[in-house]
Amino acid sequence: MFGKKTLIAAVCLAAIPLAALAAPGGHGGPGGPGGPGGHRGGFSFLEGVTLTADQQTQIHQIVQASWGTAKPLAQQLRADHKQIDDLMASTGAVTQAQLTTIQTQADQIRQQLESQHLATALQVRALLTPAQLAQSAQAHAQLASLHQQERAVFQAAHPDATAQ
Repeated sequence: MFGKKTLIAAVCLAAIPLAALAAPGGHGGPGGPGGPGGHRGGFSFLEGVTLTADQQTQIHQIVQASWGTAKPLAQQLRADHKQIDDLMASTGAVTQAQLTTIQTQADQIRQQLESQHLATALQVRALLTPAQLAQSAQAHAQLASLHQQERAVFQAAHPDATAQ
Protein backbone atom coordinates (compact mmCIF):
# COMPACT_ATOMS: atom_id res chain seq x y z
CA MET A 1 0.00 0.00 0.00
CA PHE A 2 2.88 2.37 0.78
CA GLY A 3 4.20 1.94 -2.77
CA LYS A 4 0.84 2.88 -4.28
CA LYS A 5 0.61 6.03 -2.13
CA THR A 6 4.14 6.98 -3.09
CA LEU A 7 3.36 6.52 -6.78
CA ILE A 8 0.20 8.63 -6.50
CA ALA A 9 2.13 11.38 -4.70
CA ALA A 10 4.88 11.30 -7.34
CA VAL A 11 2.34 11.58 -10.16
CA CYS A 12 0.63 14.50 -8.42
CA LEU A 13 3.95 16.28 -7.88
CA ALA A 14 4.93 15.73 -11.51
CA ALA A 15 1.62 17.22 -12.66
CA ILE A 16 2.00 20.45 -10.67
CA PRO A 17 4.45 22.20 -13.04
CA LEU A 18 2.27 21.37 -16.05
CA ALA A 19 -0.87 22.55 -14.27
CA ALA A 20 0.89 25.75 -13.30
CA LEU A 21 2.04 26.31 -16.85
CA ALA A 22 -1.44 25.66 -18.18
CA ALA A 23 -3.04 28.17 -15.82
CA PRO A 24 -3.48 31.84 -16.66
CA GLY A 25 -0.21 33.66 -16.60
CA GLY A 26 1.65 30.40 -16.25
CA HIS A 27 1.10 30.07 -12.50
CA GLY A 28 -1.72 29.81 -10.07
CA GLY A 29 -5.29 29.17 -10.98
CA PRO A 30 -8.07 30.89 -12.84
CA GLY A 31 -8.94 32.91 -9.76
CA GLY A 32 -6.30 35.47 -10.63
CA PRO A 33 -4.33 37.49 -8.12
CA GLY A 34 -5.03 36.32 -4.63
CA GLY A 35 -8.01 34.32 -5.88
CA PRO A 36 -8.72 30.62 -5.65
CA GLY A 37 -5.73 28.75 -6.94
CA GLY A 38 -3.81 32.00 -7.25
CA HIS A 39 -0.55 32.93 -5.58
CA ARG A 40 -1.11 36.52 -6.64
CA GLY A 41 -1.94 35.12 -10.06
CA GLY A 42 1.61 33.89 -10.61
CA PHE A 43 3.04 37.40 -10.56
CA SER A 44 5.62 37.34 -7.79
CA PHE A 45 6.12 41.09 -8.11
CA LEU A 46 2.67 41.51 -6.52
CA GLU A 47 3.80 39.84 -3.28
CA GLY A 48 3.62 42.37 -0.47
CA VAL A 49 1.68 44.88 -2.60
CA THR A 50 -1.63 46.21 -1.34
CA LEU A 51 -4.02 46.38 -4.29
CA THR A 52 -7.21 48.41 -4.49
CA ALA A 53 -10.47 46.67 -5.28
CA ASP A 54 -10.43 48.34 -8.70
CA GLN A 55 -6.91 47.07 -9.40
CA GLN A 56 -7.91 43.57 -8.33
CA THR A 57 -10.84 43.69 -10.76
CA GLN A 58 -8.66 45.00 -13.59
CA ILE A 59 -6.00 42.36 -12.95
CA HIS A 60 -8.63 39.66 -12.89
CA GLN A 61 -9.93 40.89 -16.27
CA ILE A 62 -6.42 40.98 -17.75
CA VAL A 63 -5.66 37.46 -16.52
CA GLN A 64 -8.97 36.10 -17.79
CA ALA A 65 -8.37 37.62 -21.24
CA SER A 66 -4.86 36.16 -21.28
CA TRP A 67 -6.18 32.75 -20.26
CA GLY A 68 -8.62 32.86 -23.18
CA THR A 69 -5.63 32.97 -25.50
CA ALA A 70 -3.41 30.62 -23.48
CA LYS A 71 -5.99 27.88 -22.93
CA PRO A 72 -5.78 26.37 -26.45
CA LEU A 73 -1.97 26.42 -26.21
CA ALA A 74 -2.09 24.67 -22.84
CA GLN A 75 -4.48 22.08 -24.26
CA GLN A 76 -2.10 21.45 -27.17
CA LEU A 77 0.81 21.12 -24.74
CA ARG A 78 -1.14 18.53 -22.74
CA ALA A 79 -1.96 16.72 -26.01
CA ASP A 80 1.75 16.66 -26.90
CA HIS A 81 2.59 15.16 -23.50
CA LYS A 82 -0.16 12.58 -23.93
CA GLN A 83 1.13 11.70 -27.39
CA ILE A 84 4.61 11.06 -25.94
CA ASP A 85 3.13 9.00 -23.10
CA ASP A 86 1.04 6.99 -25.57
CA LEU A 87 4.05 6.33 -27.79
CA MET A 88 6.22 5.26 -24.87
CA ALA A 89 3.50 2.94 -23.54
CA SER A 90 2.81 1.37 -26.93
CA THR A 91 4.05 -2.03 -28.01
CA GLY A 92 5.50 -0.71 -31.26
CA ALA A 93 8.91 0.73 -31.95
CA VAL A 94 9.52 4.34 -30.93
CA THR A 95 12.28 6.41 -32.48
CA GLN A 96 14.11 9.47 -31.26
CA ALA A 97 12.90 11.28 -34.39
CA GLN A 98 9.26 10.73 -33.41
CA LEU A 99 9.87 12.09 -29.94
CA THR A 100 11.99 15.01 -31.16
CA THR A 101 9.22 16.21 -33.47
CA ILE A 102 6.70 16.26 -30.62
CA GLN A 103 9.23 17.75 -28.20
CA THR A 104 10.05 20.57 -30.63
CA GLN A 105 6.38 21.42 -30.97
CA ALA A 106 5.95 21.37 -27.16
CA ASP A 107 9.00 23.64 -26.75
CA GLN A 108 7.50 26.16 -29.19
CA ILE A 109 4.21 26.14 -27.28
CA ARG A 110 6.01 26.63 -23.95
CA GLN A 111 7.84 29.60 -25.48
CA GLN A 112 4.53 31.10 -26.62
CA LEU A 113 3.02 30.60 -23.16
CA GLU A 114 6.03 32.21 -21.50
CA SER A 115 5.91 35.19 -23.86
CA GLN A 116 2.22 35.62 -23.19
CA HIS A 117 2.82 35.39 -19.44
CA LEU A 118 5.41 38.18 -19.65
CA ALA A 119 3.11 40.36 -21.77
CA THR A 120 0.33 39.83 -19.22
CA ALA A 121 2.71 40.63 -16.35
CA LEU A 122 3.63 43.91 -18.06
CA GLN A 123 -0.06 44.82 -18.37
CA VAL A 124 -0.59 44.07 -14.69
CA ARG A 125 2.54 45.96 -13.63
CA ALA A 126 1.37 49.01 -15.57
CA LEU A 127 -1.59 49.26 -13.16
CA LEU A 128 0.67 49.78 -10.13
CA THR A 129 1.32 53.18 -8.60
CA PRO A 130 4.87 54.32 -7.76
CA ALA A 131 4.16 53.56 -4.09
CA GLN A 132 3.04 50.04 -4.98
CA LEU A 133 6.15 49.54 -7.12
CA ALA A 134 8.20 50.54 -4.07
CA GLN A 135 6.26 47.99 -1.97
CA SER A 136 7.03 45.37 -4.61
CA ALA A 137 10.74 46.20 -4.64
CA GLN A 138 10.93 46.06 -0.85
CA ALA A 139 9.11 42.71 -0.66
CA HIS A 140 11.30 41.32 -3.45
CA ALA A 141 14.47 42.35 -1.60
CA GLN A 142 13.20 40.83 1.66
CA LEU A 143 12.30 37.55 -0.05
CA ALA A 144 15.69 37.40 -1.79
CA SER A 145 17.40 37.89 1.58
CA LEU A 146 15.32 35.10 3.13
CA HIS A 147 16.14 32.75 0.26
CA GLN A 148 19.84 33.50 0.68
CA GLN A 149 19.56 32.73 4.40
CA GLU A 150 17.78 29.44 3.58
CA ARG A 151 20.57 28.47 1.18
CA ALA A 152 23.21 29.29 3.79
CA VAL A 153 21.44 27.17 6.41
CA PHE A 154 21.06 24.27 3.96
CA GLN A 155 24.70 24.50 2.88
CA ALA A 156 25.86 24.51 6.51
CA ALA A 157 23.72 21.46 7.30
CA HIS A 158 24.55 19.57 4.07
CA PRO A 159 28.06 20.54 2.91
CA ASP A 160 28.34 17.44 0.72
CA ALA A 161 25.14 18.28 -1.18
CA THR A 162 26.47 21.62 -2.40
CA ALA A 163 30.14 20.73 -3.03
CA GLN A 164 29.86 20.00 -6.75
